[in-house]
Order: sequence, then structure tokens, then C-alpha cells
Amino acid sequence: MNRTIQIVLILAILAIAAVVLYDSLSTRIDKRPDNPYQFSVEEFKPVDESLLSHREVRQIEVDNPVAFTWQNGKLFLLSGNSLQVITPEGRELLNKRIDFNPRSVLVDKHGQIIISYENYLVALDSEGNELYRSEMLDENSLLTSLAISGETLFVADAGKRQVWILNMELETIESFRGESGVSDVHGFILPSLHFHLAVNEEDELWITNSGMHRIQNYSLTGRLRRDWGEPSFSIEGFSGCCNPYYFAFLSDGRFVTSEKGIIRVKIYRESGELESVVAPAAMFPNGEKAPAIAVDENDHIWLLDFDKKMLRLFRPV
Repeated sequence: MNRTIQIVLILAILAIAAVVLYDSLSTRIDKRPDNPYQFSVEEFKPVDESLLSHREVRQIEVDNPVAFTWQNGKLFLLSGNSLQVITPEGRELLNKRIDFNPRSVLVDKHGQIIISYENYLVALDSEGNELYRSEMLDENSLLTSLAISGETLFVADAGKRQVWILNMELETIESFRGESGVSDVHGFILPSLHFHLAVNEEDELWITNSGMHRIQNYSLTGRLRRDWGEPSFSIEGFSGCCNPYYFAFLSDGRFVTSEKGIIRVKIYRESGELESVVAPAAMFPNGEKAPAIAVDENDHIWLLDFDKKMLRLFRPV
């Protein structure tokens, strides 16, 4: 190969390299046009003002909140390793050290306090003294929610995707897994390690099946009776992977729900039809976590805002 050909080949290689480099620089991420197929949820966040039914009237700052509940005119709040009892005005009545890393709390009408941990439960009296302690339910358990019907305790286990049934001395009676229908049994679908249940004034047991975007009513022995809910980014439905996240009941049986992703709190009729919005996404700017819900004797709605580390009280407009 003579020198002229070598020079030509070198120039050609340099030219190709220059083209490749220019193309790479001209298509850097910061110079590319917007993705016309990119999905945005921003358009679903605004809410028609005619749907807004509540206004925020109080805020109480709290430290490292984990879970809370309302009973007998007081708020019961869990943090990393403490149980606090707080008045509606924010005055602390009790601050009791407990086992580290609690998951959920419930108080019965007699004042017995039940706290779930990853795979066991502890019952305390109204002063925070231990009454009962369960055995470890399962090494793979993750207990995230509690509900009581009479003298029966129901415990949602996100790790095992099942519901445990215990007596009030925290002795295990049995457990059950969910079903999607009479003939299509596949259990509770939980895309995230969260699982919520509650019992209403009629002693009906309701459980989230968040992978299906539904709330399901089970008999107290674990038989599916009915359910409602639909996946949708619109205000009527539940969006994202794992909603509804929390729910509670008003005294007449209506549901109060909260969602993560597009964070919002809503009220549904017993039939599952949307009635109103308690708190739209605009009230949780830059929020990441769905707020937990509690309802007091006056049907006022308390939210535990984990992002702001705050208890927030909402009353009807």
C-alpha cells in the first residue's frame, strides 16, 4: 500500500469518527426533543371544587410517626419505639417506651391497646403496661393492620398475604387467604408490602386487595361476600400499583380512602360510588406517602401525614 492510499484511509477514518462524535453530541439527553409518548399524571391532580367536602382546621406536629388510631376521645400514636396518647388539642397524656419498630396500633372500647410488630403482637392496658404477648406468627410475616369484631382480632399480614384470626389474649385461632371471586381463587394481590383491613359499625370485615384496586368484604370466617373499586387515574377510581392504601369508616358506613402516587383522600358511598374529596393532591405538595386515616366520634377525619410529620384534622365545610 503506497503512502497516498494510507493518507486517504486515515482521512476517511477521521471523517467517520467526526460524524459519529457530532451525532452523539447533538442527541445528548439535554438536547433531545421532549418524548411525545411520556405519560404525565399532572392533569389528573386538579379536583373540581364542587367535589370538595372538607376543610383543614388543625395541625399537630409529631416526631417520626409510624401509625395511629383514634379511640375514646384520644389519639394513639406510634413512633420508632414509643407509644404516645394525645388529646385532640395536641396535649400529651402518655409517652411509653415500647419494643422497637412497631407497625400498627388499635385500641378496643375497653381501652386495651394492641400493637403489631413484624411478626408478633403485644397487648397493653390503658397505662401502657403489658398484658399479653403473642408467639411469633411466622418468620415471613409482616403485620401491617389490625381490626376487632367483638372478642375477635383480625391481623393483616402483608408478608404472608393472609389474614390471621386471634382472640383478645393474642392466641391464634386460624387464618385465611383472599379470593377474587367464587370460582377464580388467587388470593390477595399486594404489589407493595402494605395490607389494610378494618371493621365497620355493622361488624363487617373489609380488606384491601390493592393489586386489584378493590376493597373486599369478607365474612368473619374468611368467605368473600362482595367488593368494589376500579383502576383509574380519574378521581372516581384508584390509580397506581397499590391503591387504595388506607381506608376507614364514617359512622354511617361510608368509606374514607387514601392513595399514594397521586396522594388524595376521598369519601365513597357504601355502594362504592365516589361522593366527595376530603383532601386533593394539592394539599400534599411533594408528598410521597399516603396518609393514614382515623375518624373520631363526630365523623371528623384525622390524617397522619408521614411526609410532613403531622396530624391533620379535617371537618365538613
